[in-house]
Amino acid sequence: MCAHRDDGFVMPAIHSVLAQTEGAFEFIIVLNACPDSLEQRIRSLDDPRIVVHRTEIGQLAFNLNLGLHFSRGRYIVRFDADDLCHPERLRWTREILAAHPEADVVAGSCRTISEAGEVLGVRDIGNSADWRRTLRWKNPFVHPATTIRRDRLLAFKGYANGLRSEDYDLWLRMAESPDVTVVTSSLPMIDYRVSPQQSSGSLLGYAEVAGHMLRSLLVAPSVAKLLGLLVAIGKTIGRAMRR
Repeated sequence: MCAHRDDGFVMPAIHSVLAQTEGAFEFIIVLNACPDSLEQRIRSLDDPRIVVHRTEIGQLAFNLNLGLHFSRGRYIVRFDADDLCHPERLRWTREILAAHPEADVVAGSCRTISEAGEVLGVRDIGNSADWRRTLRWKNPFVHPATTIRRDRLLAFKGYANGLRSEDYDLWLRMAESPDVTVVTSSLPMIDYRVSPQQSSGSLLGYAEVAGHMLRSLLVAPSVAKLLGLLVAIGKTIGRAMRR
């Protein structure tokens, strides 16, 4: 988990992880360009499962890679600092991996919640079998609800690009490899908070995705990739015109 501001969501997010029914885990928190008060509050929890790293570089992909570098587990369970983990998330994930040991990624579903915590809806990706095809038009996964094998994440050079779209870039690179296996689940791994501060839907995020798709097209051209690029460009221009 990465965090850079104390906005009232961070501590509930941390407590939701510590409340997991499966208690054996390493909880890596990377604080980036954050106030000293946030680090002090987190360290005051004095939980041996929490490992805190701090950097002045306020860029998410860098900090995710930093956490990846220091991690010791076989799997990386992604989580964002403004969301809430379901208390059974780790147990559910362990059971899915036991049933699907070939999985490189476990992509869970989520409930969407407001800033106040009101449940707004459900995003169920349990039927996203053809994730490579979906990726041409939209992001098929909820990044903070995913679990990724550490060795596979390292094999793909970690998080490489994007100030607001590092996950989309990762999925596009993984999609180029036919041996990557993704298992989707309808289980609501997290409550995903919808707020004005989140990067999802930002103009920069749309522009970055178009850039990622252009790179993918140039490296391995196809008609499907060209159509996906045109859709991404259209979304970017549409977003810019609505500003």
